[in-house]
Amino acid sequence: MNIVIVMPTYNEAENIGKMISALGEQFAKFPEDRFTLLVVEGNSPDGTADVVRKSAETIPYVHLLMEEKKAGIGAAYFYGFKYAMEKLDADYVVEMDADFQHNPNDLPKLIDAIHEGYDYVIGSRFTKGGSIPKDWALYRKFLSFGGSLFSKIVLNMFNVNDFTTGFKASRVRGFVDKIDFSTVSSKSFAYKIDLLYKMFKLGARIKEVPIEFGLRDRGSSKIEKNTFMDSLLTVLKLRYESNKSFFKFCIVGFTGLFVDIILSNLFRLFIPNPSIAASSAAMIAMMVTFILNNLWSFSENTIKETKALVKMFLLYVLGSIVPIIFRFIFVGYLTSAINASFLIYNVALFVSILFGLIWNYTFYSRIIWKKKSPKDASTSK
Repeated sequence: MNIVIVMPTYNEAENIGKMISALGEQFAKFPEDRFTLLVVEGNSPDGTADVVRKSAETIPYVHLLMEEKKAGIGAAYFYGFKYAMEKLDADYVVEMDADFQHNPNDLPKLIDAIHEGYDYVIGSRFTKGGSIPKDWALYRKFLSFGGSLFSKIVLNMFNVNDFTTGFKASRVRGFVDKIDFSTVSSKSFAYKIDLLYKMFKLGARIKEVPIEFGLRDRGSSKIEKNTFMDSLLTVLKLRYESNKSFFKFCIVGFTGLFVDIILSNLFRLFIPNPSIAASSAAMIAMMVTFILNNLWSFSENTIKETKALVKMFLLYVLGSIVPIIFRFIFVGYLTSAINASFLIYNVALFVSILFGLIWNYTFYSRIIWKKKSPKDASTSK
């Protein structure tokens, strides 16, 4: 197994020599594997590159890769990944810091999981046996744990506990080599979340192993001031990108509701019968949402032929009636079975609206604007 440790550095002259020696001790435990330490150097003014060059003269597993310019830790890792794949023929790439916050003694845990066949191994601070420094300020503990919890919920990845760790191993073939690094939204610390999500979407077998995350041995932290906001925006962007049609569908739904309310009240001024006024407004609102969903929410599967449009609109109407019937029955049952108080009525209304949201989106995306199979797509050309 050819394993490349990618290690970005900036002003790590005091740490990098000790790290090189410490990693050599760990590499010796796995004689069947081939290891390379690829130091991606950000043109440090403290002479870090000189220390690495001197080590590389006598230690065959040490390689130095100079960045053209410092563009963020995420950019440094991706630069290293490309070099590891193209020049070093890596089977796995391992992300690791040079400041000893990632303990070299934890590396064998990642290597053992690689040997077990996992595609993505996470050195986790928040799984059983993992830990973070007791001396960390409360706000940093909150950001690390809270950020991972937020990512877990929003990205619907409940099998992962640590989203922001920087100590990870990734299989190259079929995974890292399939990722277009230009599509990673952050070149800063939030790249970790983006890369994890992309590996997850590629179907990687993921395992978390516990690590003891330490304090820096020397120097100052490289965490940037905008890390929290960058991570927050990255998570939200990933969720949006993975399900654009659902978010657009929700916006269209609110638009339809607005049109329905406005027209209902407007028609009421000219049409004596309130039922006819309300029904007319509902029908127009339904046509508006159908058009907007067709042209925007599900734009990748837009229906263009007139005959198909008419057929699908009738299906749209029939499908949309189901949650209305459910609301009529459920609200009536709950208010009669318990009581007709304001609270019970609104609880029943909320549940029926939630059912309607799920039903309509599922019905529309699976039946009306169903994704075409490659065979169907080629036939329609």
